[in-house]
Order: sequence, then C-alpha cells, then structure tokens
Amino acid sequence: MRSPVKKNVYAVRSSAGALFAEERQDAILQLLQHNGKVTVDELSARLGVSPPTVRTDLSRLESQGLLQRTHGGAILVGHTLYEPPYSERAILRQAEKKAIAVASVQLVKEGETLILDAGTTCHEIALLLRGFRKLTVVTNSLASAQALAENDGIETLLVGGQVQSRRRAILGPLAAKFLEPFQCDRSFVAISGVHIESGFTVIDFDAAHLKSMMISKATQSVVVADSSKIGQISFACVRPILAVSLLITDDGISNEDRASLEKAGLKILIAGR
Repeated sequence: MRSPVKKNVYAVRSSAGALFAEERQDAILQLLQHNGKVTVDELSARLGVSPPTVRTDLSRLESQGLLQRTHGGAILVGHTLYEPPYSERAILRQAEKKAIAVASVQLVKEGETLILDAGTTCHEIALLLRGFRKLTVVTNSLASAQALAENDGIETLLVGGQVQSRRRAILGPLAAKFLEPFQCDRSFVAISGVHIESGFTVIDFDAAHLKSMMISKATQSVVVADSSKIGQISFACVRPILAVSLLITDDGISNEDRASLEKAGLKILIAGR
C-alpha cells in the first residue's frame, strides 16, 4: 500500500528539481483527494513535467485501482452510490453555486412557469427567484418551497410524495405521478455527474426518474452543476448528454472537458463570463 505523503508536494515542483515518480504520483493522489478530479495540463504545470510523463503516472495509478482515467485527466475512484448529506453539500463550493444561480435566473422572464429541482445549487436559484414579481414554480425541494412562499407573487407548487430528509426533497413514484400533468417553460435540474459517455447521472433510480421527468416537462431544460461534477459518474443515468437544452457550470471546468462536451453537441454556459 502506498504510504501517505507527510508534506504538501503537489502545489509546486521541488526546489531541488523535478519530483521523483513516486512523489509525483503521491502528489496526484493528494490533488484528487482535494479536488475530486485533475487534468493533464494542470498536473503538468504544477509538477513541472511534460504531459506524456503525467499520462504515464496516471496510467500507473489507474493500474493500481487508485484513480479512473478520463479524457484529458482523471477522477478519484469513489463509490457511485455515495452522496454527502444536504447539510454538508450546502457549505461546499458556495461561490460557484451562487454564480451558477445568477446565470440561471438571467434566463427567467416574468410570468414564466418553472420546474425547480431539489439540491443546494437549485436552492440558490430559489433565493434569487424571490426577486421576481410573478412566477409559477413547481418544486420538490422543501427548503426552496419555503423560501419561495415568502413572495406572494410566486405561485409555489410543492411536489407530493415521499420525503427524504437527508436530501430535504420529495421523491418516489408519487412525486413522478405528480409531474405528469405539467408542461413548463423552463426546468432547472441538479445532478451528481456529467460524463460525455455516461451522460447525466445521480446516485439512485428514484431521483433519476424524477429528474428525467423534469427535463421532459420543460420547453428549455437546464442542468446546473458546478465544475467538480464534470467527468464524474454516479450509479443511475438521468438522461444522455444531448437530452438537455443547456448545461450551466462554473469557470473551473477544464478547456478539454468543455471542448469535448461541446463537440458532442452539449450547449454550455459558463457562469460569470
């Protein structure tokens, strides 16, 4: 088993020269633990070695089952059924989520009908929607429904079904049935992973089914996902890449990931640009 590195070696190259292969590979694992993903270009710049050397290191680590190679980089090997509880997710990547929310509400017009998914990024959208004078919002988020109800000009419809307290959301067959009669102008849907081949994914089929319906029940379907989700794969597929109108993410997305996804036909909006 690889011994953990006792010092931070991943930020810059060693003052004595290039890092040894094992030091580089430990540094790569540290970065993955911190960020969840790395790119070849990023590692080449941080470690002071060529892209082919980085690819060799990634291949060796993949052969040991320590990471998974992706187009242009690698992701941490993790459990496809794992999702942190809402309270933990709410404090992660707050700046990115707020930027995505700002970009999202710029698409919304007064008088529209919206579907708003559960999740911490979608809750940031809900907080900004309170500035509108007239909207109709269908949501399965307990937190967002409460926030939207503070504005008398917003007609809020809370999806009925099974309450999942860990997510502060309503899911299950009854929730999917609730959405059947609706057709809205726009939907904002949160996911766990965006992958060029696996599509948009989440950790379970109840959530996947409801999110898939949210996408189908809107004239414009918008997936909101911070850049840490790009390249990730979770257990259950929501929809393939081309099934949504737009992906809104933050400027942490790598140039390689963006180019690959756009080449595949996905429209991407970078928040803050």
